Amino acid sequence: MRAIITGIGDAFSALHYGSSAIVEAPAGLIAIDCPGRLLGMYRAASASSGIPIEVQAIDDILLTHLHGDHSDGLETLGFARRYLSSEPRRPRLHALPEVLERVWEKLAPAMDGATREHGGMSHLEDYFEPMELIPGQQYEVAGLEVDCRRTLHSVPTAGVRLRGPSGSIGWSADTEFEMAHIEWLAECDLIVHECGDNFKHTTWAELDTLGDELKSRIRLIHLPDGSTPPEGPMRLLAEGEVIVSS
Repeated sequence: MRAIITGIGDAFSALHYGSSAIVEAPAGLIAIDCPGRLLGMYRAASASSGIPIEVQAIDDILLTHLHGDHSDGLETLGFARRYLSSEPRRPRLHALPEVLERVWEKLAPAMDGATREHGGMSHLEDYFEPMELIPGQQYEVAGLEVDCRRTLHSVPTAGVRLRGPSGSIGWSADTEFEMAHIEWLAECDLIVHECGDNFKHTTWAELDTLGDELKSRIRLIHLPDGSTPPEGPMRLLAEGEVIVSS
């Protein structure tokens, strides 16, 4: 399984895009989270990785939570898929039920105007196909097996695991340090874990308490600008970097 890291920044970053990735799945591209400046982010990651990322090819979005650095690009993606495509298709939006219940509150002020097809007001379902992610259940997303787990964060948030024939990736999402969450992610070949120093986030010092074998499979994102993790097996990812699980 191959993933292109499209953003590594936290909510206050002036240097990076919001933490996110594109996963190449057997049946298409999966976006993990959808930060702002979406088209510029994909353009930059395409140039760095040498792998073209076209918004029209993203049919699935795994949305971990509604904080802006993870969801502000939904408006751009929804409009682009509806109005910039010769064959408009609604991307599937996979998220916790409580996230799906409120996502239109965020998008409606910009997206609930009359559509081309009718004079009435738009709804979430005009732009996306909502798909609930229930913790403890398995889902097929673009040919991969996906499941989720709620994290300890300030709003409803879920980490995700993606499994395919050639490997698996665990994505922590924003979370406090929680050993149960680490153990859940540890079933994957490769773990992408947030590493911040603000309230409701996981610190490097906390991750450094883990065993060496586990730390060798952890890659870091969501660090504050200017932060450099100490030398060791848990290294910071770069935007445009391609990671491969096996």
